[in-house]
Order: sequence, then C-alpha cells, then structure tokens
Amino acid sequence: MRTPFVPPLVALVISSSACVSDTQSAAQWDGSVRDSAGIEIVENFGEPLWRPGEEWRLVEDLRIGMRDGPPEYQFGRVTGFVPLSDGRIVVADGMASKIRFYSATGEHLYSIGEQGAGPREIGQGWIQTLRGYGDTLLIGDSRNLQVHRIAPDGTWLSSFSTRPEGGWMLDGWDTSPSGLIASVFTPLQLPDEPLADTMDVIIIRHLDGTLGDTIGRVPMARSFRFAGDSPELYYYAPTPDFDLRWEGGLITGRTDRYELTWRRPDGEPVRIVRLNRDREPFTASEQATLMKRLEEILKQGDRTPERVQQIKNAIHFEDMYPYYRRFMCGPEGTLWLRRIRPISDMSPEEKEALNFNRRPRPGTGFDVFDDQGRYLGVVEAPLEMPLGLLFGDRMFGIMKDEFDVEYVQTWHIEGLDQTASAG
Repeated sequence: MRTPFVPPLVALVISSSACVSDTQSAAQWDGSVRDSAGIEIVENFGEPLWRPGEEWRLVEDLRIGMRDGPPEYQFGRVTGFVPLSDGRIVVADGMASKIRFYSATGEHLYSIGEQGAGPREIGQGWIQTLRGYGDTLLIGDSRNLQVHRIAPDGTWLSSFSTRPEGGWMLDGWDTSPSGLIASVFTPLQLPDEPLADTMDVIIIRHLDGTLGDTIGRVPMARSFRFAGDSPELYYYAPTPDFDLRWEGGLITGRTDRYELTWRRPDGEPVRIVRLNRDREPFTASEQATLMKRLEEILKQGDRTPERVQQIKNAIHFEDMYPYYRRFMCGPEGTLWLRRIRPISDMSPEEKEALNFNRRPRPGTGFDVFDDQGRYLGVVEAPLEMPLGLLFGDRMFGIMKDEFDVEYVQTWHIEGLDQTASAG
C-alpha cells in the first residue's frame, strides 16, 4: 500500500493504522509526509519502523573460491560479479584477466579471456561485469579503455571504446535486474584548464555501446582536483551517487546530505527522502592517524624526501565524515545505504590497513528504507565485505579469509517476503 496523498504544506505523521506494508510491523512510524510543488517530501526523524528482532538478516548460503585447489577456484583479485537469469554466476578476476562462469551451486563451468591489449583480450586490472537485456554481458576493461560484449554462453560478440572525448570521461556504470544499463560521465579535469561542467551526467547505454537519453545529472565528486597545475587530494570529500530503481527510474544523492531523490525514468523528481541524523566529525586525532599511515606508505617506495613532502602537501582532509559510503536499490522497492566506519572505531589492525582510498571504510551495516522512503532500520553486514550488490532476494559480496584469499559469497535475505521479491 502506498502513502496516501497529503495536501500541500500539511505535514502528516503516519501511524500504523494509516499505511503499513506486509513486511513491516504495526509500530508507529516516526516521520512525516508533505507535498511540495508536486514532489513528495518524506521526513524520517530517526526511529526505525522495525522493532527489535524484526530486522532482516543476511544469512550466508553460497561461497565460491578455494585457498588450495584447481586454478578456476582460486581468485587473484575479484573485481566484478553478476548472476544470470538461469542462476549461473559470472565472476571477473582482474589479476588473471579471466571471466569465469559458475553454476548456481558454485561449480565452475568454463572461463573466457586472455590477458593482453589485442582483439578478444582483456587488460589486467579493474574489470567490471554488467548484465544487459537477454543476459548479454558488458565487460568493462579499464586497462584497455574498452567494453567487451559477451553472449550468455561466453561467446565473444564485439568491443567498443570508452576513451575520453569532448572533455568528458566514463566514471561509472549501473544496471537494473531488468537489464537496463546506464553510464555516468564526469568532466575531465586537466591542469590549468576550466572544467566542461560541474555536474556528472547519467546516460542510458545500449548494448552496442551507443548512448541513449540523459536520465539524470548529479554534482561531480571533488576528491581529486587541480589548483593551477598542482594536484590536490581530498579525503572523505562528498561524492554523488546514483542507482537504477528495479521498477524503473533512478535514485540520486550526495554523501554529505542525508537526502535521496527518487526520479522517474525521464529523470524528473517525484520524492525526496530525508533522515534526521548528525554527521560525525573527522577529528584532528583521526586525521593525524590517517596522515601517519599515508606517510608510512609513501616512505616504502623510492621517493625522495622532497617528493614525499610534496605529496603530503597535496593531501587535504574534510572536517566531517560523509553520512554514508554508497547506496543501492533493493528488493520490494527498498533503498540500502552502506554505513561508514570512523577511524576511531577501528582496531589497530584496521588502522594498519588504511591506504590511499579517499573514501571512508565501510561500516557493519546498511540503513534500509522501504518503497515509500520510510526508515526501516539496519541490516547488519560483515566488515570484511567491502562491496555488496543486491540481486533478487540475495546479496553478493567479496570476502577475504585470514590469509587474504578472496571468495565470492552470497547471502539470503532472511525476513524478506519471497513472493514480493521474486525477480
């Protein structure tokens, strides 16, 4: 059941008798809904709809990978994964430049890809996997600045270029369960040259590589920028994010605001969702801890003391942490935002693992909102899972054991209505 229409400028606190979906309790919602120029404004004041014990849970149900065993089960570096409609799971190994196909139960079926820069070859490094219409795969090859189009049976179809042009460069991808694919382009930053724009552009991408309609614009990230001809690195700077909604349209946001905008397929906003929560300060002590770690990394190479100091001078810190690390759309129209882990909460071992990643480390859980933008509560997630993606009623992620061996792992969402989440 959807939230009933609320007359303009009239805030309405929704109680359990007003609107409660099948997956929520009869608890009173701590929030309000109003209309502003035809856009629904949903305010959450902090209390979750889930009562203690009602939270959804991630329950492990499959792990692919081995510490010792056949090479097709040993991953060098997992950089992408996606399930196909028949249950098979496709995994990209960026170190081996391989695309591996597994059965729904984790049995290796076949692998494709050879390392290189020639026809039908994949460069070593970051490889993305996207599932388009008809289970056609788009394999993002960042080393060669190409995308390879692969049939569901592993047949190589074609490739197209992603080299920057016209002052813009490809900065990310997204896909929906239906097979819709979108690319985000960001203005190319060059020394002593003005930016083409201050906004990233989100555009529909067809399977042959051609671009379709623009469906959104979001403020560009500024964690790297030039001051004249000198680069500057900003740690924990606000970044934009977007995700395609499973039922159509998209959601956009920016990590320094707990405000998410639901949009129609044409990009027009229909709902703004807010959560009343204070940002955590990035304290001077935490900044000193991170700078000390970065200096240790810099001194491990062959850099001169002058070069080390030059890089240190280019590093800047934000005063506040972002509200969240990233978000993604989930089953039943839900929205999941990955929490962050402040440096002050880290163990000595975690602090030793800090690196030049300019985003904060992921926290232990996701803030979850329902399809009307009401705050449900937290779904706990393993700290060891830096990346998680939702497909149907399952979450896929990358895990490491105590020997830093990588695995692809899936979790079933316990508590989710199976019928509503199918597909």
